[in-house]
Amino acid sequence: MQIEDDEILQGFIEESLEHLADIETDLLAIEKAGANIDENLVNKVFRAAHSIKGGAGFMGLTVIQELSHAMENILGMIRSRKLVPNPEIVNVLLQGSDKLEYMINNIQTSNEEDITEHLIPLNAIAEGNSVQAAPPPTQSAPEPVAAAEPVAQEATIIVQDISVQQPPPTPVTPQPEPISFSAPLPSIPLSVTPSSMEAPTGSPIKADTSLRVHVSLLDSLMTLAGELVLSRNQLLQTISTNDLRNAEAVGQRIDLITSELQEAIMLTRMQPIGNVFSKFPRVVRDLSKQLNKTIDLTIVGNEVELDKTIIESINDPLTHLIRNSVDHGVEMPSDRKRAGKAEKGLIILKAYHEAGQVVIQISDDGKGLDGEALAASAISKGLITVEQAQIMSDKERINLIFLPGFSMAKKVTDVSGRGVGMDVVKTNLDKLGGQVEIVSEVGKGTTISIKLPLTLAIIPCQIITTSGERYAIPQVNLEELLRIPANQVKKRVEKVGNAEVVRLRGNLLPLIRLSDVIEADRSYWDPTEDVQKSDRRDSIADRRGKHSPLFKNADNITEEEQNLESDNRATSDRRYSTASALNIVVVSTNSMKYGLIVDRLQDSEEIVIKPLGRHLQQCKGYAGATIMGDGRIALILDVTNLARKAHLTSIDGTDRANEVALAAEELIRTQKDRQALLIFRSSEHEQFAVPLNQVERIEKIKRSEIENMGGKRVMQYRGGSLALFSVDDISTVHPLADHDDLLVIVFNICSKPIGLLAIGPIDAVEISSEIDGLTLKQPGIMGSIIIDGHTTMLIDVFEIVQTLFPDWFAEKPVFEIDKVTGITPTILIAEDSNFFRNQVKGYMTESGYNVLEGADGAIAWDLLQKHADEISMVVTDIEMPNMNGFELTETIRKNPAYNKIPIIALTTLAADEDIAKGKAVGIDEYHIKLDKEKLMTCVHDYIKRLY
Repeated sequence: MQIEDDEILQGFIEESLEHLADIETDLLAIEKAGANIDENLVNKVFRAAHSIKGGAGFMGLTVIQELSHAMENILGMIRSRKLVPNPEIVNVLLQGSDKLEYMINNIQTSNEEDITEHLIPLNAIAEGNSVQAAPPPTQSAPEPVAAAEPVAQEATIIVQDISVQQPPPTPVTPQPEPISFSAPLPSIPLSVTPSSMEAPTGSPIKADTSLRVHVSLLDSLMTLAGELVLSRNQLLQTISTNDLRNAEAVGQRIDLITSELQEAIMLTRMQPIGNVFSKFPRVVRDLSKQLNKTIDLTIVGNEVELDKTIIESINDPLTHLIRNSVDHGVEMPSDRKRAGKAEKGLIILKAYHEAGQVVIQISDDGKGLDGEALAASAISKGLITVEQAQIMSDKERINLIFLPGFSMAKKVTDVSGRGVGMDVVKTNLDKLGGQVEIVSEVGKGTTISIKLPLTLAIIPCQIITTSGERYAIPQVNLEELLRIPANQVKKRVEKVGNAEVVRLRGNLLPLIRLSDVIEADRSYWDPTEDVQKSDRRDSIADRRGKHSPLFKNADNITEEEQNLESDNRATSDRRYSTASALNIVVVSTNSMKYGLIVDRLQDSEEIVIKPLGRHLQQCKGYAGATIMGDGRIALILDVTNLARKAHLTSIDGTDRANEVALAAEELIRTQKDRQALLIFRSSEHEQFAVPLNQVERIEKIKRSEIENMGGKRVMQYRGGSLALFSVDDISTVHPLADHDDLLVIVFNICSKPIGLLAIGPIDAVEISSEIDGLTLKQPGIMGSIIIDGHTTMLIDVFEIVQTLFPDWFAEKPVFEIDKVTGITPTILIAEDSNFFRNQVKGYMTESGYNVLEGADGAIAWDLLQKHADEISMVVTDIEMPNMNGFELTETIRKNPAYNKIPIIALTTLAADEDIAKGKAVGIDEYHIKLDKEKLMTCVHDYIKRLY
């Protein structure tokens, strides 16, 4: 009988917590509506309190029953419009819901709780009287637990959950007339905990032990389990008959089923991040009132899903970051007014998917972070030295806030100033395999981005080999793989101070040998003999390479000293062999990137994470282990701790780093509009090119694989049919060469794959020549360019496909003039290249928009001022004379009359640094030139929001 009672009690707890899951958000919405109440919303909260009261009475939980009954009376009066909800009334109800949640989480001692301080104001509201406020509680209630997902439909089940039969509703006693207050309500302390990162003083909150799983998902699991059984039987049959020919097919089937089964099981653990986000409106509301600030919170992406373990672990770090934005980020209303800002601050909490990860962004429009001030504070606290601060980049200075003991608060309060918090945030995120990045501008605001894996159980990794052992590097930390041939080591690897670095797109990346950090023997892989050999080199850089001091006035070696040994090299030195090439894994930590030198780069794999044994847990360079396909163990590298262990520091602030960055910027300016193109042929005599970013993949086929169906060429492709075309279908060019071996260049147009037939040779090149948009222009050909002495025609894939398959574009968005206002949106284009300007203008006019053109940023700025009332959007190039795209954007954003206009930047080869710089000055979107479909989809989305 006792077990049955325990099951019923557990069912009551889970159901009650489910009722309380959205009560904070709902009460805040009721407060915002005021007298114009949403009856459905009030009824929902009323039913929640009523259900908890009924269940508590059934279970003999008298204190919970009494408090929920008092709250139910107030909600009944709001529902019957006898009481207008105001902030004071909602505060009392929020305090009551907090206490209910606390007692439900501590159900065994709930009948011993004193709820007098909650009943007094609740009864005062119900009776219309004013009473003396109760003293505040001596300790803060713990943070609410992550609520269970609400029931979506009858087909949803609860694992290990028992329903509780509720008694019939108790009617609310009607009041004779509406109540008005002549005296203020008793003040109730706001539920702002001193620090969400500190352990709660009450009982610890238990993680949910049950999950809601949709029946259709369980059906899918059962189906896959059945398929797995069938495949097992087939495998056993194959083994018993020694049918090796069938073994491969059975293995592929098992592989497919296992992947689907893995995906389905992962889905059972996925929960919407809205379960965590829902608590933050209350946090921002209460804390901003405590600090006498006015702040709006905008939440985007509640539906984004994460693994249950991550959802439960991300709560505290996010709470601390939100509280920091309210306390440190957003200024006081008077300060904002003096700075020319709106008195009401804005915090945006956003979640979205990106590259197989979930990104959470916390943005505020506050005062931003001053890197110089942060560095000075860190020096004064003895956390860093003056020398370290000198060579730090701006990004590294901002990341100083993650140091233990760091705080910029002028005094210690219950909100901040204790010097704990951000380092704990980073530690907690590191445990989740996450990364945190800060972008801030003084006076403009701060954006903190957190990248998290979808799940912690199985993660994609890059497998590498060093000193004969395999290691795994999580792809969340992986930026790129770099191989430097032997003849480029001298040119690209150099020394700055005592640090060895590699030049990569205008940046200097510090290098470390993995074997040195993990204290293994140095080795290298000789590809000519296919064997591992011992590496006796002391340095990574060539002795003849460049060696620079950290700063120009530093006492360092001279050029003559650098070259003393340049000629004392034996011809048998390994620098002259292919084995001397460097394999570098470029990884990122929260504040910097660096290169990890390894022996060999192998495949990327999905691995199952296994915890390290006790004897290895003190080895800080490893995050776990995994079992490879051959049964051997591979350790998972922790790139952040590896950098710490190697005492690695960035050198972005050195004179040499600035010199390299300036040289890269100058190169970009001299190579304006550098395009990445795929070169191919359709016939033996004509060369064509297409923007590389538009190409999905390239397939080799036999001509016999092409079928003619319904007057169109198709081929079987990935379980379906792929439509095929050639350039000569609409352009006046030579026909497709009569070769047996053909290439299919696959594009994705209108969300459909389509293949362009071609022949080799093919090559990918980057060119910066001016495109001729007149001489060879015709249907399907947007222009021509000279590449390696050959006239090359530039293909307009979108025009060809639209001509051949017009039905694909039937639903293409075209702006229709408003019949009432007659307004057509006008788009301002800033582009100094006639070719690209005409291309973009054609895209816009074809879609129904008016266009104004500026040949540079300065002209575009003049046009904007003259036609401000007409212009709905700005589309700008980056590199332009007189005023570039960054300067134009900054000028627009500084002017209150225009700073809300959407700005889209068009570029050819945008680096991450350029995109970050663009977003910092106010660019809304980046798009690649000539990618018509993506550009116009973005334009239509922004215009829809405006009209």
